[in-house]
Amino acid sequence: MNELLNLFDRETAAGHITNAFAELQQSEPELRRKDIADRLQVPEAALLDNQCAVQSVRLQPDFKAIIERMPELGYVMSLTRNHGVVHERKGCYSNVRINGPMGLVITEDRKIDLRIILTRWAFAFAVAEEIPKGHRFSLQFFDHAGVAIQKVFLQADSNEQAYRQLVEEFRAQDQTRELEYKASADEPEYAADAEVDAPQLRKDWNNMTDVHQFFGMLRRYKVSREQAFRIAGAPHAVSVSPAVLETVLTSAADSGLSIMCFVGNHGNIQIHTGPVKNIKLMGPWLNVLDEEFNLHLMQPRVRSGWLVRKPTEDGTVTSLEFYDEAGETLAQFFGERQEGNPENPVWRELAESTLTMSVGKEEVTA
Repeated sequence: MNELLNLFDRETAAGHITNAFAELQQSEPELRRKDIADRLQVPEAALLDNQCAVQSVRLQPDFKAIIERMPELGYVMSLTRNHGVVHERKGCYSNVRINGPMGLVITEDRKIDLRIILTRWAFAFAVAEEIPKGHRFSLQFFDHAGVAIQKVFLQADSNEQAYRQLVEEFRAQDQTRELEYKASADEPEYAADAEVDAPQLRKDWNNMTDVHQFFGMLRRYKVSREQAFRIAGAPHAVSVSPAVLETVLTSAADSGLSIMCFVGNHGNIQIHTGPVKNIKLMGPWLNVLDEEFNLHLMQPRVRSGWLVRKPTEDGTVTSLEFYDEAGETLAQFFGERQEGNPENPVWRELAESTLTMSVGKEEVTA
């Protein structure tokens, strides 16, 4: 892979970001790049663009064409994260479908499973970084504010020639002009709880026949997901302790239960479908450390959890959902289910057991 380094022949002038990054990295070497960006109050994309501890090349923002070329890379690791959770899934891209601003990647083996909103993608980089085993190469995508949307990392048996061709073909002509970052212009405005017709919302909830109708209901009432849970109340949505997640994942691992784990941001949602095996608590991080699926959840950033029940033509679909202090979705968990089939009763029993788990957790912390 070292032969790929000649792709990154690009000069950037050392400035205050580069110097500040170097000083902070030297004093606190355990900090991740995202943490350093937050400490310096600069976009993470700016650290890449200024080649802070990496070599980077700007790519043209032709995201549709780039994503459609992803299958050529072969076996890769796809990473999607938000404020509190990192979701890493290995596999090969295939069955890429992009229609206007929306995109889907759903491979037959469900290893790479993405829901993409391209209007929120703004910057793309090819990145090389030195790691103990040599160099790691990736494609990294950011929104208009320079916040990471998705990163795709080559693996030992990825197609290096395809990566080289992709970077050469999509290399941006302008590698020097200072990039302009701006806050997202499509932040939703939600109604106050008192403005919502709660009885009608509960009636509409009861009349759902498909889980995908839930999003339309949120838009009609101009409410967030967690706001809808709070207004609808039991039996539709019941608050549970965030601490139950470790027990749920451990129980799923012990039983071999196949689950679905959704983690996303406003530009991409990434889904794992299958069993989980190796559950590890390491400091504040709750982790799934499997061969092809890794999940890293920063527990202090999870401020609420919900057991959610939605009616469908196939019966009730049950989820466990976790949110941060601002009410943003961090992670969602379902039992594996094929469209048209009822929910796995083993998953439902496990999810419903969080109600009694929560009582226990509250007693312990009281």
